[in-house]
Parts: sequence; C-alpha cells; structure tokens
Amino acid sequence: MNTALATRVPELRRGELDLLMQRLHTHAGIRIDSTENVVAATIQERMTCLGLREVDEYLSTFDESISARAEWLALLDLLTVKETRFFRQPDAFKCMATFLDELLTAGPAPSELSFWSAGCSHGQELYSMAMVVESAASRSKPWLQWHGIGTDISFNAVNRARQASYPEREARFIPGEYRERFVRTGDNGRCEIGADITGRTHFFHSNLMHVDSAPFADFSIIFCQNTLIYFARERQRWIIDQLVKRLRVGGMLILGAGEDVSWLAKNVRRYQWPGVCAYVKTGG
Repeated sequence: MNTALATRVPELRRGELDLLMQRLHTHAGIRIDSTENVVAATIQERMTCLGLREVDEYLSTFDESISARAEWLALLDLLTVKETRFFRQPDAFKCMATFLDELLTAGPAPSELSFWSAGCSHGQELYSMAMVVESAASRSKPWLQWHGIGTDISFNAVNRARQASYPEREARFIPGEYRERFVRTGDNGRCEIGADITGRTHFFHSNLMHVDSAPFADFSIIFCQNTLIYFARERQRWIIDQLVKRLRVGGMLILGAGEDVSWLAKNVRRYQWPGVCAYVKTGG
C-alpha cells in the first residue's frame, strides 16, 4: 500500500461535499450528519481501496453502472452509524415484555407471532426481541409459533447479524436470565446466540425508503429505533405510516424516544410507558 496515499486526507471542497451528499440523498433517501472531516476521511478510505488520488476521480465513479451501485453500498456502510447493543434502551424491552404478557393472556391468544427489527444493524436488537418473545411464550403459551426478521440498509451489517457471534464485552448487556438460557460461549471465547433463537430469526437487506414495496406484513411487534433520524421529516412520517400498515390490529410499534416527529394517525393509540414511544394499532 502507498503510505503517502493511505495517510493523506483529500481536501474536500464545499461544492464537492454538497454534491456527494445530494447524490447520496437521492440514491438512498437518507441524510448523513457526519462532519466534513469524517466524510473526508471516509472518502480517503474508499479512494485508497480503489487506488484513486483525486476527489474528482472518486466522484466521477458514481454513474449508472453496477460498479457505481456497489460503491454506494460501500460508502453507506462507512457513513451510517451502527452503534447498537443488546437490550439497548431497556425500558423499551420492559414495555414489550408487558405488552406480550397482555397479548398472550388476555383473551384468545394468537396461533403465531411475528416481529420485525427495522434497522437491525448487527442483529443485537432482533436477538434481544427474540429472547423476550421466547421467554414470554414459554411461560404461558409454549406451543406458540413465532419468528422474527431484521432488516438493514447495510449488507455488511446483515451478514454480521447472521453470524450470531459477539465479543464477550457485548454480551454483558444481556440480562442474566436471558444470557444463561439463550447464549453460550464458543470455543473461540465469543458469545454465540443459541439455536432456539437463531433458528427462528432471519435477516435481510432492505432500505426503509422503499418499505412500501417490502414483502413483510402482519407483525405483532415492530421496533424502529434510532433509524428514522437519517431521513427527512416528511419521509419519517411516511415511513411510520408504512410500518403501521404492516402491523396486525392489536400489534405494537416502538420508535426511538422522540422519533414520532409529531406524527398522528387515527388507527393507533399511544401505549403508556415512561420513556418509551410506543403505539398499538386499533384498526385497519
């Protein structure tokens, strides 16, 4: 590797930055809040991989070719934040557990249950949801069939999620009752999610900008936390509408705190839980 090239951060002019961000917004529908220095360093990383020395050369690669689409995905992987952990925002999972107990014990229980982590990153959120679901089902309805899906705009994130293997430092966020039951330590010292969870959870590449065409529907629970921030306000409200359409009546949508962006709908009611932005679908 050329050391000078690897360490030189290109000077990104305002016009170049604006053009790149505009193209990225058009391509993926998301906003990038990274600083100019972060964007410049990210571009340098991609330029190094491609053997390019000038920013103009890099910008010229974004045409309508297949290779250009691959480069968009590589850039998105580096610019979108994937900071997450097991049972992030614990109150949301406590809210979910209470909702599940109500769903499974009040009136006729569903014969099957599905849930969705929209913006699943490396899979911790979906696996956390699955642990809560399996625990609730085994207490009252052990025969209940369930499955969960996770989607993310990043191919790399989806591939990592499918591996279901995490460093010990990440597993420390899993409450003891769940960790003892659903996690084992592999030969390499990493923590691995058990087959009773991974066998019923699946991950797919998907962009919420195109959620209206996604072949997913009839969920009992949808989590969409810390993902809407990448989209413009009107697009955020549209995405929430689309998520509600994919809930079954009586299902729950949980957003990140404050992510409902003054959104209103007639066919939902707010589920009261301190510090959690949750809604239950009341009609079609």
